[in-house]
Amino acid sequence: MGGESRNLTLWLSPAALQSLDEIWGWNARHHGAAHADNYTAFVLEKTNQLTSANFRGKPVPTVPRLSYIMIRRRRKGHGHLAVYEVIGDTIHVLQFYHTAQDWQTKLAEEFGP
Repeated sequence: MGGESRNLTLWLSPAALQSLDEIWGWNARHHGAAHADNYTAFVLEKTNQLTSANFRGKPVPTVPRLSYIMIRRRRKGHGHLAVYEVIGDTIHVLQFYHTAQDWQTKLAEEFGP
């Protein structure tokens, strides 16, 4: 596969979709619906980049079969992580976590080693 690029398909789990709804809801309550729409679109846009930027995530230390990408608007500050697993030609996005959460512990509890 050395250097070969392939297009992958993105699949969002029901838990990831629920997290996106929660992210939207929090942003709508605190910053308004337009901001929530824009931020959720931003998170999805960055997540979609996984389909062409193959395997650019980092391994999850507590669950090595999984990887994650950091999604932030600014270099510093909070954002979200998309946790995923590559199965065949599909990126399975399992969950989104806020960077302030103890996401590695939650992930280990949810998906185990």
